[in-house]
Amino acid sequence: MILRKLIFLAPLTVLAACSVVATPYSPSVENIQTLKNAAPVHARIGDFRSQDGGHNEYPVRVRANVMRSPVGDSFAAYLANAVTQELTLAGSLSPAAQVELDGVLLENNVDVGIGTGVGTISARFVVKRDNAVRYDQVKTVRGEWDSSFAAAIAVPKATQQYPLVVQKLLGELYADPAFISAIH
Repeated sequence: MILRKLIFLAPLTVLAACSVVATPYSPSVENIQTLKNAAPVHARIGDFRSQDGGHNEYPVRVRANVMRSPVGDSFAAYLANAVTQELTLAGSLSPAAQVELDGVLLENNVDVGIGTGVGTISARFVVKRDNAVRYDQVKTVRGEWDSSFAAAIAVPKATQQYPLVVQKLLGELYADPAFISAIH
């Protein structure tokens, strides 16, 4: 009898560990306006990568699921794409610019708790002008949202909230006067 139950439950356990994709990034109107207010700003996107280990695994575990990036094969690529979108919409992206923005994703964690979901992202941003570092700082943000006991509700909600945490991270970066000074 126990063997029959195990044979029946084994495939269900495998099916329960599904892969989900984070919601594609939607640029923040506030972030774009902050960049426009700082004009004239022209920068190009450099190297964005993920630091291995710690709270920066890929894919990200979300309960029994794993969340993957819809861009490239990492959340560093997701972050680079987000910055690219906002700089483009602000009229600040220029492949020929003397200013280069690089990034290292240090922490990328989604905790889908019962009652409250939490996303934490930490990244080091480096601005270089003519290969000289003008800005090198770590920005960390935490976003919270209502979560559910039911994974069928909590996991999709986490994938929808993830871009909002990224928006918050970029908002912190753009609001830093030292960053704005470095990209002028």
